[in-house]
Amino acid sequence: MINHFLQNWHHPVGDPVEYEEIKRYDDGRRRYDKTLREKGGIEYYLVSKKFIKQWKYYVDYYEEMGDQQREGRKKPDKINSDLFCNEKLFKYLPEDHVYNSSIRYLENEWDYEYILKEVFDLFKDKYSSIEPQKRIGYYYESEKKKIVYPNLARFTLIYQSLRDNKIYNVKAQVDQHSEIKSWLDLLKATFQEEYKQKQINNIRIWQPRHQNLKVDVLIEQLEKSFFVDGNILQENLMIFQLQSNRDNCLILDFELNTWQFNKMEQQQQIEYDTELLFNRALQGCGRYVCDFPFCKLNNGYLEQDFSQDDIKGICYQLIENEEVNWNQLCYQIKNKNDKLVPLQMSEFQKDLNEATLKVSSQLEMFGASFVENFYNKSGIYQIDSQNADVDSNLIIDTQKKFINFKNGLNLIINNLFSQKEKNLEPLTNLYQLRALYLILQFRKYLEQIIDEKSQIILKIIRRLQKDQKQQLSKWFTNLSKAEFEETTKIVKKLINSEILRQQHTPLMPFLEIEDSQKMVGLFELFQILQESNKLNTRLQTSEFVIDLITKLYKQDADKEEFSQFRYYAAKQWRNYSFTFCLYSWSIPIEFKSKLLSLDCKVKQHDSMSHSVKYHFTGQAPYLSLSIERNNIIESAIKQLQITHIPLKNPLKVQFIGEQGVDEGGPKREFFRLIMEKLISPDYGMFIPKNNGTIYWFNPKSFEMPIYYSLIGKLLGLALYNQVLLDVRFPTVLFKKLQNEKVTEEDLKELDMEIYTGFQYLREQTDSNLIQSLALNFNASYVVWGQAYFDDLKPNGFQINVTKENREEYIQLYTDWYLNKLVKNQFDLLYSGFKSVVDGDGIKLFSGEELQALIIGLPHFDLKDLELVTKYDGYEDKSEYIRYFWYCIHSLSIEMQKRFLFFCTGTDRIPVGGLKSIKFVIQKHGEDTEQLPSAHTCFNVLLLPLYKKKEILKEKLMISLDNAEGFGLM
Repeated sequence: MINHFLQNWHHPVGDPVEYEEIKRYDDGRRRYDKTLREKGGIEYYLVSKKFIKQWKYYVDYYEEMGDQQREGRKKPDKINSDLFCNEKLFKYLPEDHVYNSSIRYLENEWDYEYILKEVFDLFKDKYSSIEPQKRIGYYYESEKKKIVYPNLARFTLIYQSLRDNKIYNVKAQVDQHSEIKSWLDLLKATFQEEYKQKQINNIRIWQPRHQNLKVDVLIEQLEKSFFVDGNILQENLMIFQLQSNRDNCLILDFELNTWQFNKMEQQQQIEYDTELLFNRALQGCGRYVCDFPFCKLNNGYLEQDFSQDDIKGICYQLIENEEVNWNQLCYQIKNKNDKLVPLQMSEFQKDLNEATLKVSSQLEMFGASFVENFYNKSGIYQIDSQNADVDSNLIIDTQKKFINFKNGLNLIINNLFSQKEKNLEPLTNLYQLRALYLILQFRKYLEQIIDEKSQIILKIIRRLQKDQKQQLSKWFTNLSKAEFEETTKIVKKLINSEILRQQHTPLMPFLEIEDSQKMVGLFELFQILQESNKLNTRLQTSEFVIDLITKLYKQDADKEEFSQFRYYAAKQWRNYSFTFCLYSWSIPIEFKSKLLSLDCKVKQHDSMSHSVKYHFTGQAPYLSLSIERNNIIESAIKQLQITHIPLKNPLKVQFIGEQGVDEGGPKREFFRLIMEKLISPDYGMFIPKNNGTIYWFNPKSFEMPIYYSLIGKLLGLALYNQVLLDVRFPTVLFKKLQNEKVTEEDLKELDMEIYTGFQYLREQTDSNLIQSLALNFNASYVVWGQAYFDDLKPNGFQINVTKENREEYIQLYTDWYLNKLVKNQFDLLYSGFKSVVDGDGIKLFSGEELQALIIGLPHFDLKDLELVTKYDGYEDKSEYIRYFWYCIHSLSIEMQKRFLFFCTGTDRIPVGGLKSIKFVIQKHGEDTEQLPSAHTCFNVLLLPLYKKKEILKEKLMISLDNAEGFGLM
């Protein structure tokens, strides 16, 4: 077998030179992976992933590339062309030096690829090159693997010039895994080259004690005393051990005959810190809003008639007790123009354009503007986390003023966020976050604001923390339906436009770093809106579905998207670009079901690959069940409880003593029969709720636990084998299977009486009326006529429900009813479900969507089935066929369901609706008394051609009235 394989092995067709490149690259990839598992350090090269992708296309790396694409192949851009950055941080270093910023800040580790030196040399010989950054991989014994750190550390270096003895600062960038010693050597050589007249004997670096102090404060300190409030960095440290944020300050110190700087003594530190704190406490920073609690704006010392000596004494005491959080220290504004007030307090009526531009020069001040009923707040605005209090009329007036000043909003955005974006600084308080929210309220220009070339707003949004995104979602809940809908439509339009643009790229979507980052930013904003809609529903969930997702890739869209999803889940960054699956709520459910189907096939293949039979015969193994029709539950349990049974393999069912090959029919019948038995009142595992429309767990079930586990397995098997089940389980059960938080609203479908009772309790304003209800923190339930009681909290039966604690009561009761009361039963069902269904594919679905996948859609229209029906022996527009469909459409809903059941073996409607079914009407004899029949396994209706139309209707009704089981033939 091995020899046969080798003899039939063919090399890729193409240029031998190109094939040699592919061979050496693939060999380099294997060796790279091997080096990551080896101990010891090794040097890696950072290469733009864009170049790698272009190169793969150029050398016919992808077999599916068509002839037309081959002919129009374009040579790759320069290596690292999309990692190149024009910003030169350290002016003394050569442009191509590794410590200079010729490489952009890498936001994601999937923007680049690591290669070994020989692979880089291969590329460099043939293609134009920008020198790559080098990285050293270090082996970590605790993690048993080698780690390569991609990002650079960036610092502001403060130094005293040897030319004029003045103190300057410059930004420098260095590899996180460089040694301090090696950096010192480089800095010494660099500055010695700059100051050739003076001999630098040595050089050292100080790290300030207060690492958050800004450059101007530190320079002011150095100019006064030439003492450093900090420590000298040890030469054997690595850069990453500084644990510094980007742009933190370090102080360079040259030794000529003596060192330039000396360390502060402890008393000097206390005196310096006291002076710094006293200045803020007495004079403040001059801003309208400030986070530093000891700032004049916040401390209230002067209002309490403290003297300056008193204030200084308080500051000294705070310093000695180390009670100051220096990370919050504010900085005095130096420019008179910076002494701003909120927009409402300025004379904006004269020139709203100018006032808005002016206030945008300070992020917090802009965030404190456009406040509704500003003067009712006594001129001091404290941000409300629930309501952003936006004056919509002022926003509208401002928009109108900018009609003739097209670049005005771009200037405002640049004023507000350019420094944050450039320095990769986060938004640090609610005033700054509100400034972002306000910009997004300029809906007349929102498309222009978001789609602006430099992507400042999208970059800020991408870098928001989780709690900041949640805060924005809360504020968006206060928009009216019309305002919220307009905002949502604009963002959705931009996403669709970007998908269309990517769809028509010459090589492949998301080749450029900017493209994938832009899409992430758009979706992060769209997700903020989607989460807001969940908090306050104004739009249907379908409004957040992006249909164009299915058309991004020109062919095999589901496979391409699934591959990207798998790459992301496995962190195979060299193949990853972007996946919509990170925002699964935006993917059409039909497309998601295809992704789940692929996930199922992959898992089934993985399961089959471990089968000895598969290796030796090549035959795919199945999960084969031999079922006794009269003992269906026990025979299923006996086989499904075998620990090594491959539950992910395709399912085939054989009823013992019956003929027939399972092409789908016996499988569907098995699920129908066993679920009918397990859920029937005879077993007592579930009890009817809401007038018998739904079934829920019986908290006092006496059945064996294995039965609940069996139901969970059956739900999973049905999902993986695409069999729809006729089970009346509520949506909340499927939400719990997806680990979604259940809420009071989930009671509506399950127990309307309790739900309306909660609404009544919440609406009452009279405390005495609530007291008259005689409710306490105790709950009761009845099973088969027997009453049971549970406390919702310790001694709950002794705690009365009042106006003050009613929300706690509703919350505890909901949690008890949906979770705690049925925990044992649900946990067993959940464990059975998870024994079949796991992995990433299932995570794409909400509980409601999982319900649709397992039990089908609630509504259908047989006209959809008529549209997709194929005919064998009939003409689709013949009078006979038209009359047939007339008869079908005139049936009652119940009889239409029976028709579906008769033809397909189920009356459940799959995701995608009846249009997704492959249905065939086949001619089955002429002038016959035979009744219509069906191949339910293949969705084929065998329809005779009767003499008269009346006979057709009569025979059809007889078949439907007596339809039982499946017409296996």
